[in-house]
Amino acid sequence: MNSNNKSISFCGHRILIIWILCLFGLGLPITIEAQTKPASKGEKVFIDHADKLRYDQFVMPDVQIATGRVKFRYKDMILLCDSAYLNDKQNWFKVFGHVDLRRSDGMRLTCERAHYDGMMQQMHARKNVFFREPGRSLRCDSLDYDMVSNIATYFGGRGTLVYGPSTVVADRGDYNTKTHDANFYGDVVIRSPKYRINTPSARGNTETGVMNVIGKSVIRTAKGEIVHTNNGTYNSKTDQMELFGRSTITSPQRDVEGENISYNSTTGDAEGHGNVKIVDKVNRRTITGDDVVYNAKTGYTEGHGNMRIVDNLRKRIITGDNVVYNAKTGHSEGHGNVKIVDNFKQRTITGRDLTYSNNHEAHGEGDVDFIDYKRKHAFRGDYVHYTDTTAIAYGGNPGPTVKDFSRGDTLFMHADTISMKAFHFNTPQMYREIYGVHNVRAFRTDVQAVCGFLVINSRDSCITMYEDPIVWSGRRQLLGDSIKAYMNDSTIKKAYVFGNALSVEELNENDRFNQISSNRMTADFIDGNVRRADAIGNVLVVYYRADDKDGSLIAMNYTETDTMRIYMSELRKLQKIWMPKADGVVYPMTQIPPDRLKLPNFQWYPLIRPLDKFDIYRKVSRENANEIRKRAIATPPRQNIIGK
Repeated sequence: MNSNNKSISFCGHRILIIWILCLFGLGLPITIEAQTKPASKGEKVFIDHADKLRYDQFVMPDVQIATGRVKFRYKDMILLCDSAYLNDKQNWFKVFGHVDLRRSDGMRLTCERAHYDGMMQQMHARKNVFFREPGRSLRCDSLDYDMVSNIATYFGGRGTLVYGPSTVVADRGDYNTKTHDANFYGDVVIRSPKYRINTPSARGNTETGVMNVIGKSVIRTAKGEIVHTNNGTYNSKTDQMELFGRSTITSPQRDVEGENISYNSTTGDAEGHGNVKIVDKVNRRTITGDDVVYNAKTGYTEGHGNMRIVDNLRKRIITGDNVVYNAKTGHSEGHGNVKIVDNFKQRTITGRDLTYSNNHEAHGEGDVDFIDYKRKHAFRGDYVHYTDTTAIAYGGNPGPTVKDFSRGDTLFMHADTISMKAFHFNTPQMYREIYGVHNVRAFRTDVQAVCGFLVINSRDSCITMYEDPIVWSGRRQLLGDSIKAYMNDSTIKKAYVFGNALSVEELNENDRFNQISSNRMTADFIDGNVRRADAIGNVLVVYYRADDKDGSLIAMNYTETDTMRIYMSELRKLQKIWMPKADGVVYPMTQIPPDRLKLPNFQWYPLIRPLDKFDIYRKVSRENANEIRKRAIATPPRQNIIGK
């Protein structure tokens, strides 16, 4: 039976069947409610052509059969096929052979056969399925579409989905025509102008550009980034990546790896958690830690847990439990076992809590150790504040320490408070003064000292001591109201003692001392040994003569004079003594009166003397210190040792 351009009016399920058939297509803007309503009065479905149209209740009950170049038409929709079965009672139809569903807006579906189940509201297209509409197309072997959930599922061989400039190839997948959510499975390949993804499975949204990959996946972007992850999300519109589990990102600009990574190549933001490593190849920085936040454009870094930042551009290394670093401003901050190495300024700082800025100002608390290798000094204390021109250190156990190694042998000094001030900064005449306040103890291989207030001047390598100072060099001890000592690279060069001066030299024999007391005293040293000593004002001398052959003591000289000058040989032997006028007595060793063995103001402090660089922290009280003070002592200079 042939039928051309014959109007056939259907009702009930017939209308629904043709309605669903014509509306089937991915992403159509017609709602489910519209799909399930019957056609309005006056709307007609036309069978424009069929070579045969028959109905046989005995052969195929309730089924209408159309064969031979079948053409259905409803409004602007057309269905072409070779044959069709329609069952209006059970509400299903089947079409076969060159199935072609078209709509005037450009939507088209072609396949070899299709089946619609009206009860389940599902469409099934099979073999050589090709769906397309403006901006989207799908090629696959089999396609199922659920009218209720708006989900189209393809399977049975490789399927290719094209949406805009993007292409997805997968063994199977599903797509929600209303929400645009999609899932792809089986050797998935996603291509776009901005990226290529290879993954076992993926899910995402074709409108937002967000794609999540699951399984051993590789993402390659147009910017040259290569991402390896087992679980990651990539937004092609914003370039934002969220990677979970151990993942890596490599690119010409930077490499990132960690357990969980957030990364954006456009903004330069990178964040990682769990054994993170970021290598910024452009800015020559390497950052590692448990949790890291980094921006390549601003240079801002914040991290927690085993942090290490290596900035090769600024020549700076920062480690600690918690670290903040801004490469542009140079601000460094760390908490918990922090270490900052500034190779440009040749400085190393360690401590519990540290800050260090680009103007090279440092502040630290908690066992702070500041070493300036360029200036050749170091500060240590529970609290340290340092700039190029000022510094202060105090607190802690065993207490603040300064080390000066500008002249060869290192000088170690401990005090309750230690500070530094620079003068004529950034000029050839620049020099520094280092101050020790209260309980000062200093050690250098050739000289040791204790006092209440000490000043070290880098301009002339002078150490000035106030408040009951004592200086030891070899077997010699110097006391006075104040003492100045000028240092060579490794030895003492010259010493001045002002007020109540007392020089004591211990001899090899027990309880025998060479002694000189005067108002003031000067001593010149060569290779650590006294070669000349001048005593001025109220000079009292106890001096033992030694046998030239065996060095045994043979006599003791007791002398009183106003001025005395002593010259010593390289072998520490007396060469000559000069005095303008003197009263003296020579006593044989067996006839020395007990009251002449020691001068009235004699004091000897071997237990107070620092024995090594660790002994400077020992707290020692001096017995009978007032006995060497016969008159008021000049107050040491007080000045602004911190500065501004």
